[in-house]
Amino acid sequence: MSSVGLRARPATGLIDTAVVLLRRRYWDYFLAALIPALPFLIVDVFVSYRTLGWVEDADRLVWPVAAAIAACMVSGEYTGSRVSLGDALARVLRRYPALIVLSLFVAVCVVCGLAFLIVGAFVVAAWLYAAAPAFILEDLSPSGAIGRSFDLANGLAPHVLGVWVGAVLANIIADWALAALIRWGWIALAAYVVIPVRVETMLVLLAAIAARPLVVVPPAVVYFDLRIRRDGFDIEAMAASLDDTAPAPPAAIPPNAPGAPNAPAADPAQRPSPRSARSRRLDRRPSPAPDRG
Repeated sequence: MSSVGLRARPATGLIDTAVVLLRRRYWDYFLAALIPALPFLIVDVFVSYRTLGWVEDADRLVWPVAAAIAACMVSGEYTGSRVSLGDALARVLRRYPALIVLSLFVAVCVVCGLAFLIVGAFVVAAWLYAAAPAFILEDLSPSGAIGRSFDLANGLAPHVLGVWVGAVLANIIADWALAALIRWGWIALAAYVVIPVRVETMLVLLAAIAARPLVVVPPAVVYFDLRIRRDGFDIEAMAASLDDTAPAPPAAIPPNAPGAPNAPAADPAQRPSPRSARSRRLDRRPSPAPDRG
C-alpha cells in the first residue's frame, strides 16, 4: 500500500507531502542531488572566480538528473514498493544522455517563454515541471516527456506554480542561511587558523547542494498529483492493491474424489449390508438382571 494518501491536494498540501518525504529519506535525496553535481563541484574548486559563475550556471542543467533520481525514489512511496538509491541511480544512468537532452530542451523552452515577458516563462516552467519524472518513470523520449508534462499540467499552471514558487523560496532561504552560517564561522576562525579560500568555496557549494533536495523532490510529488487528477492514478493503485490481497480460489476437487460433481457412485458390493429391523430391535432390548439367588 502507498505510504502517502492517494488523493488530489492543494499546493500547500503537496508542499507538506514533499517535506514529509524529505524527513523520511533526506540523506538519500541529498546524495541524489550531490552525485550529478560532483563534476561541477570539483571544477569549482580549481577555476578562477571569473569563471565560477559560468560553471554554476552549467550545474543547473543537471538539476533534472537529480529530479529524475528523486522521482524514482518518490515513486516507491506512491506504489508501496521501496526504491533504493542504488536502483534509482542505475535506472537514471541508463538514460543519462537523453536526460541531459531533456534538460536542454526544458531550458530552451523556458528561455523562449521570456518572449512573452516574465509571465510566459513562469507558465512554460509550470507546463514542464513534471517533465523529468514523466521521462524516467514512463520511459518516454525527451520530446515525449515534454508533451506528457504539458498534457498533465495544461489548465493547472497556477496549481503547479504554487508548489514551484514555494519550493524555490524554501531552497533560496535554506541556501542563504547555510551560506551565511559558513561565512560567519569562516570569519570567526580566520583570526586563529589559516584556511585556504577554496575551502570556503567548497563548503558554500556543499551548502547549496544540501538545500537542493527542496527543489528536486517536489516535481515528483506534483507529477503524481497531476496523474491522480488526470489519469485516476489513485483508482488504479487501489484496484492493484485489492488484486494483491484477494483471497485465493479454493483448490479444485479431483473429478473422481467422493463428493465431487459427477463422481461415480460407490460399488454396491462394497457397501455394508443393511441390518434387519428385528436385529435392531433386539439390540435395543434391555439386558436381563443378574441372579441374586
